[in-house]
Amino acid sequence: MNPPQKFSIDLNEEFPTLASSPSIEAVIHWQVPAKKTLDFTTLQAELSRRLPDYPICQPMYDFQVSATGSIEGSIETSQRNQWSGFRLQDEQARHVAQFTQAGVVFSRLAPYEEWNTFQSEAMRFWEVFVELAAPAAIDRLGVRYINRILLGDGELPSLYLKSVPSSLSGVELPNPSFFYQDLYQVPGYPYSIDWVRTIQPEGVELGNRRALLVDIDVFITDLLDFDQRTLARRLLEMRWLKNKFFFSCMTQSALERFGA
Repeated sequence: MNPPQKFSIDLNEEFPTLASSPSIEAVIHWQVPAKKTLDFTTLQAELSRRLPDYPICQPMYDFQVSATGSIEGSIETSQRNQWSGFRLQDEQARHVAQFTQAGVVFSRLAPYEEWNTFQSEAMRFWEVFVELAAPAAIDRLGVRYINRILLGDGELPSLYLKSVPSSLSGVELPNPSFFYQDLYQVPGYPYSIDWVRTIQPEGVELGNRRALLVDIDVFITDLLDFDQRTLARRLLEMRWLKNKFFFSCMTQSALERFGA
């Protein structure tokens, strides 16, 4: 057996700039439990004061159902909505954030701009969370990009992906839909990559067209302190891994269509 190939993250490597990125959502997710209890009224007031450019602030609830049984065999069920945090959104509906007892999820919706603006805005929310929730450690940090590519009449995923799922040998049947998921561990680094390729069926949202979804989630679960330099370095390396996967799996024809 050959030894595993050495892998190296090169932050100086340059990737193509896309004039028309297929990204429909870019996400930075800090999964970290709050040590301080976040009170509804106080938290809402603090978020409004600290983030006035996010005027849309909606409460979020977890729907919970419980059941209890008796010796006689009867079962009683109960349900309740438990407040879990707030969902914030800017007026342009481009930036969306979830601020909860379990951490921060910050998203940039289409059209995607560029990394520095996205990261800086996400860090604003993270710093507010640290101040208000006083967390002890980060359980998981993720950088995720969801890309959607509309397929024209007769277009196959192979026009965009260098490698696509093949049909079963000996069973010559078309496979108009697929779901392909791989999980990678990065040797020499603490990162994992969850990489999904699937077909979204046609619908009104897509103008009655099918779409190819390419979902790349780079994450780490053993960071995990709050040193800003360490965090900044981790985010840059995770972004590099996302870019490496995306540009390695896309055909030259695809990149030209995206305005590389």
